[in-house]
Amino acid sequence: MKPFKFKLDTVLEVRVNEEARAGKVHSEAKTFLEEVLVQQCVVEEAIESNLTACQQAFDGQASSGTLAHLQIALRELRRQVVELEPIITERQELVNVKWKEFLTARQRREGLEKIRDKQQVEFEQGTARAEQKDIDDMVLLREAGGFAQKL
Repeated sequence: MKPFKFKLDTVLEVRVNEEARAGKVHSEAKTFLEEVLVQQCVVEEAIESNLTACQQAFDGQASSGTLAHLQIALRELRRQVVELEPIITERQELVNVKWKEFLTARQRREGLEKIRDKQQVEFEQGTARAEQKDIDDMVLLREAGGFAQKL
């Protein structure tokens, strides 16, 4: 018997490649988002450090120049956090879009694989039926020829 050949193998290969590309683009978008999230964490840690320094300055009766410098630095850090928020939102939206594209590509591939699997099962069942028919025909021929009595 001839082996199973899926007629849409080329299309399936294209879909597999589409899914791989979509996964790579999604991964790159996530990395792009993570870069700005790391930057945000660094700024937030700097704010915490600044607040700690302010608290220590207040406790130690520091000079007004030091306090003014810490306040200016705190305002600058908070401004940076505000500037990062729309960038984070934009990059998160990009990640979400790329995720949906990846899921769509995966669903398209999986749909073709289901068709292939169904056709393969049907092919194997047809092959099994044909083999059983051949065996039955051989048994009938033996019976008709009288070979069954010689065994």
